[in-house]
Amino acid sequence: MDHTVLHESDSTSEIDEQTKTWESDPRSITTHLTDDDANDSNAMIECGIGHRVQASRSVLALVLDDDCVFAGLQGGDIVAWSLQTYELVLSVHAHQESVLDLHLSEDKELLFSSGGDSVVNVWSTRTFDRLYSIHSHHDVGDIFAVAYSSSLKTIYCAGQNTSIQWCDISQADAAATQLSAAHLSRRTHRFFDSRGPDGTRAPRPEAGADGSHSVTQGGQVLTFKRDHHRIFSHHGYVYTMLLVRGLVESAPSEEVLITGAGDGVVKLWSLDQDKTNAAPSQMAKLQNGDPVLSIAVDGSFLYCGLAGGALNIWNLDSHQLVKRITRHTGDLWAVDIIHGVAVCGDSNGIVKEVGSWAAHEGTMLASAAGRHKDRFIYASGGNDNTVGIWDLTDVSLKQNELPPINNDEMVNCLAKFVAFKTVSASPKFAGECNQGAAFLRRHCVYLGAKTKLLTTGKDTNPIVYARFNATSSEKIDKTILFYGHYDVVGADANLTKWKTDPYQLTSMDGFLYGRGVSDNKGPILAALYAAADLARQKALRCNVAFLIEGEEESGSQGFHETVRQHKEQIGSVDYILLANSYWLDDYNPCLTYGQRGVVHANLIVTSDHPDLHSGIDGSALLDEPLKDLTLLIGTLVGPKGRINLPDFRDRVLPLPEAEKQRYADIAQILLQQHPEITDRDALIDSLMHRWREPALTIHSIEVPGNSKSTTTTISRRAKASVSIRLVPNQEADDVAASLTMYAQEQFDLLESQNDLTVEITGKSDPWLGDPDNEMFETLAEAITAAWTPDRQGQKHQYPPVQRNLQDRTGETPPPPEPVPGPSDVRPIYIREGGSIPTIRFLEKEFSAPAANLPCGQASDNAHLYNERLRVQNLYKSREIFSYVFSRLPERERK
Repeated sequence: MDHTVLHESDSTSEIDEQTKTWESDPRSITTHLTDDDANDSNAMIECGIGHRVQASRSVLALVLDDDCVFAGLQGGDIVAWSLQTYELVLSVHAHQESVLDLHLSEDKELLFSSGGDSVVNVWSTRTFDRLYSIHSHHDVGDIFAVAYSSSLKTIYCAGQNTSIQWCDISQADAAATQLSAAHLSRRTHRFFDSRGPDGTRAPRPEAGADGSHSVTQGGQVLTFKRDHHRIFSHHGYVYTMLLVRGLVESAPSEEVLITGAGDGVVKLWSLDQDKTNAAPSQMAKLQNGDPVLSIAVDGSFLYCGLAGGALNIWNLDSHQLVKRITRHTGDLWAVDIIHGVAVCGDSNGIVKEVGSWAAHEGTMLASAAGRHKDRFIYASGGNDNTVGIWDLTDVSLKQNELPPINNDEMVNCLAKFVAFKTVSASPKFAGECNQGAAFLRRHCVYLGAKTKLLTTGKDTNPIVYARFNATSSEKIDKTILFYGHYDVVGADANLTKWKTDPYQLTSMDGFLYGRGVSDNKGPILAALYAAADLARQKALRCNVAFLIEGEEESGSQGFHETVRQHKEQIGSVDYILLANSYWLDDYNPCLTYGQRGVVHANLIVTSDHPDLHSGIDGSALLDEPLKDLTLLIGTLVGPKGRINLPDFRDRVLPLPEAEKQRYADIAQILLQQHPEITDRDALIDSLMHRWREPALTIHSIEVPGNSKSTTTTISRRAKASVSIRLVPNQEADDVAASLTMYAQEQFDLLESQNDLTVEITGKSDPWLGDPDNEMFETLAEAITAAWTPDRQGQKHQYPPVQRNLQDRTGETPPPPEPVPGPSDVRPIYIREGGSIPTIRFLEKEFSAPAANLPCGQASDNAHLYNERLRVQNLYKSREIFSYVFSRLPERERK
């Protein structure tokens, strides 16, 4: 048939009818639309945030199973990343040369790999043991494609020499010749092992001699039978193949092999059902004109990705070309079908047909589509040494379906949230702060909450108040108040040290990078999505209220007054929960039950005289402001940091036996995982001094100056900025008053002619929670449930990988986490030296106990450059909040 002519047929009508349906759905656009339709931006959807993982070399092949994305790399490695956490879980040197194709069996228990070494390997997807290594009897060159028939137990592969080979592995002992790996390694290659001008061959390097890893050994070594080889199956390299059922009318369960090649032809092959030789026999030939690089089948339609960028759509019932789409300019190396939507990737790194986005900074070489739990996943790989993992769930949904509240939706929301430069300390970002608050409020409405913006003052940012009322039939009249903040510390000071745009969320190697992602936008969304999901499922047993402020990084200005003003609207509160701190290290989940308070103050000494010259005016009789200030500071603190305020330590609580045991538990856990810590007692002593002991810090001493000042100037004014960290049972108001009085008394003793001013610039009471109350107990149970590995439900049992790659920031990732033992994961109970001004205020105002759940790791770099949050920590935090919101009221009732 002349493929350039379209005949009127049922297939064309069917395509047209589908086109009408798809055009009416504003969420998607498919390859079935015309070029003019495709240019209509209103018909296209935007792709959400893509998680990106770093490979060591170009990605040439991809497949997805239920839990992982497997990638075949240039150079011969097979690697895999978790679809849950995006962390590397497998790395194996599988072939002597590049891995060119990967294929999963229907039950996803077997993974087949083919490579430039003319070998097909068969792997267990549970343990990644090599089961078979199948070698070619003929010199077939690169094996570009491999497929497996589960019914015939036969492997098919396509070679560079235009051939198709097949091997029945169910009768390996009887059907294939056994050869040793050593014998196979001595085979000569027609090109690479040819003799040189002097008649000699180049010496072969020993395995690993060039610094590479040796190929994984094990399994049965087989060869394709000599007669199980169809030479010249095409007149060009055979690039791609598929096995499809339902194309043989008389036997719809039988599989048909489809191959595409560089000769521009797609061939359909019937398979001999003889169990001893399932040979392919040609049954149809489809002429495409351009080399066929990729193929996909959806129902009775075949999609062919061609060199040059065209996509041909064939009806496999009538063998007619029904549409040719030419939207790409690069070669189509990747075509996948996701719920009736064709997704194509080209050699320019561009993915089209479902919106359009740049997936790679280079040539896109591989793709895979599949389902992971409630998500439809699209993975892309390219020569930029990365794999992009995209959530296309919205594309796959039917028109009348609501999207599930899944984790990728939460990450997409976080990307939009991070994009707002909500820097509270700078007036130039006031507009962005208000826009960020408005965005958060709108999203709370979308999630089903009742919301209100609470204004805090003319020049301060509003509070977002949101409330999810209990929806369960067994609801309990209790309220959990979640506190957080949407404002962030500015990124401009260290902008040159950021390796990514701080206000564009970047997912790389299992981490999310961006300003505020850890402090505190990520934890806020984890809590919001947990409450919203429970409310939608009619499983929310208590009310959950949110107070998300925009001034936390600037001293929570206006927060106290605004909360008091709207206290009646907020209503009664039974528990207070926040997530505004970090683990003690990168491995162990924590619960924070105490934080120090703080008093910030400026001590300012001024004189009546102007700035003077030390040579002309300086004398022993002159009271110099800086000299007086220095003498004053010396009276505040003594050796080893002893604070000299009267009765200052009288209210410091003694160390109870239970808390002493907690410090011992911390030391025991840290010493096991951190060999660099050699002194247990020194570690405990350091933690106690930072967490439960008060401290005075002199932050700076300033004197006014200008470009004309010299070192001989006696300044008329000197200022010292100090802070006193308080511990539970000390009151910030009392310490501030004591500091003011003591400083004035000590200054009076100097009998100086200068004046002293004490400015209290900030106060925060210390906080000490009860780690034995029902809230902490529920949080501890939730952490155990979320972080304890499910050994029974875990499919893959891979050995730990050697992480020697660098992440997108150019930094070396942390070492792999220690493999957990069989016991449950339990949180470490910690205190912190820092202060959160609102936590004790909320406890007092609502007469409710508070708890602090650290979501991030110690290496999150909050407030610093390259701030990040591990994807797994974000997801686990949501699980923990969901557990607490559903179980805490039940615990109290019991």
